[in-house]
Order: sequence, then structure tokens, then C-alpha cells
Amino acid sequence: MKEISETVVPLGSLALIFAVISFLVLLRKVTIARHSDEFIKNRMEAKKNEKESLDEQKKRLELLLKK
Repeated sequence: MKEISETVVPLGSLALIFAVISFLVLLRKVTIARHSDEFIKNRMEAKKNEKESLDEQKKRLELLLKK
């Protein structure tokens, strides 16, 4: 059986370290993306609720003007 070259182990270790770091970076990006999607969703709901309340205020003011 052939012996393993002296450069195979360091290259394998380097590849493994690179794979782990890449996985951690990808995991972090996914977490940030989920957080930003949730933030955008909450802002959209808040704007929708604000718009509805403005419509209600407009109707109430129109009723006051009619009196």
C-alpha cells in the first residue's frame, strides 16, 4: 500500500476548515435574511393598520363636518 503524501493531510485539513467556515457564513446569512423578512413584514402590517386608522379618522371628520 502506498503511503500518503505529506501534502495530502494539510490540504485535506484546509479544505475541511474552509467548508466549516463557509457553512457558518451561510448559516449566518440565512439567519439575517429571516430576521429582515420578519422586520419587513411587521413594518408592512404597521403601515396597513396606520392606513386603516387614517381612513377611519377621515370618515369621522367627514361626519363631524356634515353636522
